[in-house]
Amino acid sequence: MKNSGDKALSGKNAGVTRPLLNKIYKWGAVLTAACFAVTLLWGFQVSQLLGFGLGYAFMCGQFEYFGRCCESAVRLDRKSAVRKMRLCYALRMTALVILSCTAAYTGYANFTGILIPQLFPKIILTADQFIGRKG
Repeated sequence: MKNSGDKALSGKNAGVTRPLLNKIYKWGAVLTAACFAVTLLWGFQVSQLLGFGLGYAFMCGQFEYFGRCCESAVRLDRKSAVRKMRLCYALRMTALVILSCTAAYTGYANFTGILIPQLFPKIILTADQFIGRKG
């Protein structure tokens, strides 16, 4: 069961995942800024700003990597695709744990500010399904 005919899913022609990723990036930035604005009620802290900034950047980076893994897994046979997606998940979660533990240990970036933006893609995609818009 190999799907090797469609080259439009990979590389520069990533038309399948690019609109979703752009939507996640755009609305993720809005939600991150809104959450950071709420934390300003308790006063400004540089660690809070750095935490939300790192959290948003990490969210964008990991979903870019996830999108590329999905695009390349489509062209593989089932066993290789499952292995690739499991490795992708393990790497993303390991990187999140390392980033979060480093932030909690050093105190330079707020631990919560890093973790909150990781929830936004699911919220954005679920809201998009209910609203039903295409952009």
